Amino acid sequence: MILSTHAIVGAAIASLMPGQPALAFIAGVASHFAIDAIPHSDYRLRSKIGRSRPAISVMVRDLGLLAIDAAAGLAVALFLYASPGATPAILLGAVGGMLPDPLRLAHRLYPREPLRSLQRFHAWIHTKHRLTWPWAVSSQALFVLLIICVAELVRHSIG
Repeated sequence: MILSTHAIVGAAIASLMPGQPALAFIAGVASHFAIDAIPHSDYRLRSKIGRSRPAISVMVRDLGLLAIDAAAGLAVALFLYASPGATPAILLGAVGGMLPDPLRLAHRLYPREPLRSLQRFHAWIHTKHRLTWPWAVSSQALFVLLIICVAELVRHSIG
């Protein structure tokens, strides 16, 4: 899944526990692994960490794409769920939802424990089935809408 999908799902779950930011963060991280098991597609990054260094322009492009994706996810999450008492939990749920992907990069730079075990789990749970265009984009958009609707139904049934 793309970062914005992870952020919105993490925030939707966090919206169900607005007074518990630590639990919202943990739920966001857990949601990342749960939805990575669903068949999807990710955008391709051109820069790879390895023996040869990618061009600076390629790395800047990739970092810019990741930053826009994460910022869009956080903006939508805050727009949908932020309120004076819930904002810390919403932010932590959204950040927790995105966190395992940047930790993949941290593992490449520092391939030691606990990052090694976390990355092994992440690779194991991540779907091996890739969707193609247009299913890749539309399935994530529909999934986000489904999660938003389910969170609203749960919130209304609780409160």
